[in-house]
Amino acid sequence: MIFNTIIWLAIIWLIYRYYSIPKKDHMYSVKVPSTYFISSPNRTEVQKNVECAAFSSAYVLRHFGIESEGDELYRRYPRKLLEGTFYPKAIIVFFKKLGYSATYLRGNVTTLRKQISRGVPVILFIRVHSDRRFLHFVPVVGYDETHFYLAESLDFKRNCDEAQYNRKISIDELELLWNTWLPFSRNSYIVIDPKPDSLDKSE
Repeated sequence: MIFNTIIWLAIIWLIYRYYSIPKKDHMYSVKVPSTYFISSPNRTEVQKNVECAAFSSAYVLRHFGIESEGDELYRRYPRKLLEGTFYPKAIIVFFKKLGYSATYLRGNVTTLRKQISRGVPVILFIRVHSDRRFLHFVPVVGYDETHFYLAESLDFKRNCDEAQYNRKISIDELELLWNTWLPFSRNSYIVIDPKPDSLDKSE
């Protein structure tokens, strides 16, 4: 009986420490343009292994005017799992430690567009391949009526070479990749709000 209690307490602690259930995104009432691109200067980097959370975070920090590199961030990133990957909660913890407001949300194409149109890259949580279990974090920086535009850190997923993005995916492809197997995490993304003193840098 005591052993079972200890096991359950350990499971509850692991869930609390590493896992987070996304909140429903209620941003439906805001009108957005049919096309929007975040135009702040930035660059993309190529990850070598499973560092996508850190590379996505570095991209967002550069958007806020803080020079960052994915490799360096990965070495000090919080709540790393045994295989070197992260659950979404690690990104929330990382940005909150830096003083940012970060929220893990679930929504749809409409709410995602509305979040992007606020002017800050949104970190998507998607599959690498629609028919495999590998999961991936990637910033989305724009959209139009048929596609979304990503700042991709996986070299083999890049399919274009523009100033602000290097991957273009259709809405249909996004919806396939967005169907993650992790419980409660389908159609999820992470929204980071700028600090009040950096609002001018996110225009």
